[in-house]
Amino acid sequence: MAPAELQQVAWGENETFLTLKDGSMLTARLVIGADGANSWLRNKADIPLTFWDYQHHALVATIRTEEPHDAVARQVFHGEGILAFLPLSDPHLCSIVWSLSPEEAQRMQQASEDEFNRALNIAFDNRLGLCKVESARQVFPLTGRYARQFAAHRLVLVGDAAHTIHPLAGQGVNLGFMDAAELIAELKRLHRQGKDIGQYIYLRRYERSRKHSAALMLAGMQGFRDLFSGTNPAKKLLRDIGLKLADTLPGVKPQLIRQAMGLNDLPEWLR
Repeated sequence: MAPAELQQVAWGENETFLTLKDGSMLTARLVIGADGANSWLRNKADIPLTFWDYQHHALVATIRTEEPHDAVARQVFHGEGILAFLPLSDPHLCSIVWSLSPEEAQRMQQASEDEFNRALNIAFDNRLGLCKVESARQVFPLTGRYARQFAAHRLVLVGDAAHTIHPLAGQGVNLGFMDAAELIAELKRLHRQGKDIGQYIYLRRYERSRKHSAALMLAGMQGFRDLFSGTNPAKKLLRDIGLKLADTLPGVKPQLIRQAMGLNDLPEWLR
């Protein structure tokens, strides 16, 4: 089927009718909307969204590092910015997501390569030696989205089609993975019971669970972002104490790591 582009969708009582751009038609009992933050399927189903502006823009680029990244993701907080290095397959290449004020993001996008590299190395404190930009720098606004429904008749939403959050701590991708894992568990359960997997009445169990998890993560990341942004001395003291306690108290750090990796909410079939 790939590449294929959806042209039309119609939700019937017993199945969904999908028309592709080449004119061919498919039918399915259930359609999974995994088509991103600007989901075409979500829009066609008239599912409303709650939006909020994070008042930051993300600058993304590919960076070459002097020292190997060892397949470890890294993140630093500096003043009003958050800088994440995400390892790529090449041991000396990383993708960065640099969360900055809109004005600073535009300034860094337009800066010369030398000026950008200098600012990048200062912000990252040479953790991987000298770093140099290897690609064009793209900037886009950071917007939170939360679908009012994660499911409807013969449609279910997963990943960014259902929710988007600030890239802080990389939890957006874990939320999406857990959507997929829990949906698989629910579809297996419905199949064993001989139920129609496309009926909204049966998809509501998935919807309730994932909306709850997403809402908790959205609230948690907003609080985390507020705590780690800015240069307020009281906030700096609070986060320094919190990080020290998390690092020294028995059992706290492993539990935080499990939560960050999404291992606390695994469905039965993945345990």
